[in-house]
Amino acid sequence: MRNRWMARALWIVLPVMTIGVIEAIVTHDGGLATAAEPPSLAAGACDYGCLTAMVDQYLKALVAHDPGQIPVASSVKFTENTIPLKLGDALWGTMSGLGTYKLYFADPQDGTAGIEASIRENGTPAILLLRLKVVNHKISEIEMLVHRNAQDATALEKFGHPNAVWSQSLEPSQRVSRQEMVKIANSYFDGILHSAGDSVPFDPRCNRILDGDQDTNNPTAKGWFDKDSFKPDAMGIRENMNTHIWSYIHSIDPRRIVVVDQKIGIVVGMFMFNHPGNVKFADVPGVGKVPMPPVTQRPSSVLMGEFFKLEGGKIRQIEGISVALPYGAKTGWETSARKN
Repeated sequence: MRNRWMARALWIVLPVMTIGVIEAIVTHDGGLATAAEPPSLAAGACDYGCLTAMVDQYLKALVAHDPGQIPVASSVKFTENTIPLKLGDALWGTMSGLGTYKLYFADPQDGTAGIEASIRENGTPAILLLRLKVVNHKISEIEMLVHRNAQDATALEKFGHPNAVWSQSLEPSQRVSRQEMVKIANSYFDGILHSAGDSVPFDPRCNRILDGDQDTNNPTAKGWFDKDSFKPDAMGIRENMNTHIWSYIHSIDPRRIVVVDQKIGIVVGMFMFNHPGNVKFADVPGVGKVPMPPVTQRPSSVLMGEFFKLEGGKIRQIEGISVALPYGAKTGWETSARKN
């Protein structure tokens, strides 16, 4: 997590990448609350081309402010930033175009697809994370996270395109089971809560980009926690996590996995970070007490849509976006469950 992430969260027209999808709830032992494997693709089901076309059709309808352009189930559920809404509300009335950053994901076996994309809202840059569930060629679930911060969206576009690792298939010897992938992703959040970077299987090359900002191995970054020579954004991700600067995060719950792709090695999920606002200092080993920034000194929750690239059972890259919420907020999908 970046030092500015909390402030902004509280406060590829390039090659398209594909990611498989499965939805589940993460249990505290790192397991899945649903079946380990999705069913085989049934005859007549929506394949990858069909699913990504559905995403494009959705985005076109969003820009046109016309939900009548998409096929939806009679019981379709739609949320934006965790709030259940009717189609046509919120971003449906303000979306004015797409930006230059696009990362698609789709899983024909589960009928799920989506995109992380920079967008324009009444001309202002923002970041959209969209998930669609498609059943019988109709959309039954729509989940949108909209990160409304022009500076962050512009910064994301300045990367040009996602790191190439997000589109690279893994050699069979580099793959691990779906269950193990979820366990690895879950270990990252446990590591944050316990300031225990050494317990997380990070690849030495791992970097993290949240809301368009790289907050690891970035010596030019100016972070909240900087104190004399102590600059956590310049550290590697393991060292950064070991500093205790994230101790203001009381819990990360619920943790809902929406993507597991063994072939490419990707896990994506929605994770609720909860901050009571009562931690005033980080006790940094070798440095001493570092004051927590003012924005952490009030109760809040932040929903993170976070992406993990795994290689050989290690976390190679992390990206994500955030949405600020009141303390104790719900995700809007607490009762959802994948039907097998």
